[in-house]
Amino acid sequence: MSNGRSNVLPLEGLRVLDLTRLIPGAFCTAILGDAGAEIVKVEDTDTGDYEREIRPFIGSMASRFLILNRNKKSISLNLKKKEGKQIFLKLVESADVIVEGFRPGAMKKLGLDYESLREINQRLVYCSISSFGQDGPYRDVVAHDINILGLAGFFHVTGIKGGAPVIPGIQIADSVAGTNAAMAILFAVMAREKTGTGQMIDISMFDGLVSWMFDASRSAFAGASVPEKGKGRLYGGLPNYNLYKTKDGKHLAVGSLETKFKNALLKKLGRGDLTEEEKGRTTQDVSDSDEALHAIFREAFLTKTRDEWMQELGGLNICISPVNSLEEAINHPQATYRKMVLEVDHPSAGRIKQIGSPLKMSNISFDVSRLPAPRLGEHSREMLASLGYEVGEIDELVRDDIIRDNGNR
Repeated sequence: MSNGRSNVLPLEGLRVLDLTRLIPGAFCTAILGDAGAEIVKVEDTDTGDYEREIRPFIGSMASRFLILNRNKKSISLNLKKKEGKQIFLKLVESADVIVEGFRPGAMKKLGLDYESLREINQRLVYCSISSFGQDGPYRDVVAHDINILGLAGFFHVTGIKGGAPVIPGIQIADSVAGTNAAMAILFAVMAREKTGTGQMIDISMFDGLVSWMFDASRSAFAGASVPEKGKGRLYGGLPNYNLYKTKDGKHLAVGSLETKFKNALLKKLGRGDLTEEEKGRTTQDVSDSDEALHAIFREAFLTKTRDEWMQELGGLNICISPVNSLEEAINHPQATYRKMVLEVDHPSAGRIKQIGSPLKMSNISFDVSRLPAPRLGEHSREMLASLGYEVGEIDELVRDDIIRDNGNR
């Protein structure tokens, strides 16, 4: 990679109005903000983004809010009042992108749907994020991450054989939707450079999860039965692609899919008699004999601690790793070297840790600390002043609960 870095972030000059709450929209606009876009969080005058209330706190700020809302400004605006709506419409005139995550139809009731706003700004890219999209039989069904996972078949393939489905420790549907939204927005902005006009983007959490189920879907598409949880090639059926408990109660992740890796592992465990001819590059199918090999691996890995096994096997290039705790993961030397955990200063929370950008590029260095996560309404006065409002007018809007000024939540 080149040592030269551009001083100009790629999305500088792009203004995004973010009306979303919680993970999907916040994750989307955090990606855009790291790339230099001006993200303006449009929050209500009561609680604002619900993320502000989710514990634990660092100082007066919610920890997850600090992570998901870096590089953003906040204007606290009452869109249910005529004056608040007028302010928002003025913001729309100069906006490039709107991201909203309300239930389908909610923005239309406010007169702030895409069809209405494009009359003000033909170049507007309008992104709606919802559970199931803006149309279809499930359009109006309410759902959270766990519901989307269930409906998309995720739990069919996730868990231990014979056991109950397992809830993942990360918010997959939310994060996929946020990533898809950011990607679609960039596509729409690129298309606008060619056509001169914006467009409507309809992001469904459900669609995103279905698209991620490609490995399990391959069986259904081929007319074969889909293996249940714990039985599929990449989710528990293979002994050489599995999790194993060690002597100290910790676990190892074994990913020795390739035949050469599997054979090397078997030899190291003293079971060279079970090695296979390298007819294929990788283990293709779960076989009846795998149950016996599962038992052999389980028994073998219980004889030493996790770290002892890593010292013995870690340098053999057989795809084996420790199952780390979260604390071990964020302090891992690779995470440190790749700047995936950084320390930054926040005016309210003090010195805090931030998750770094996973996007590494030769000429662009993404900035996760241009702006600290804002207090509710912190930039209300700044934004209104940029629209031409005088100080007295802004004071009156604060008194009338049209805007909230510099809240301390």
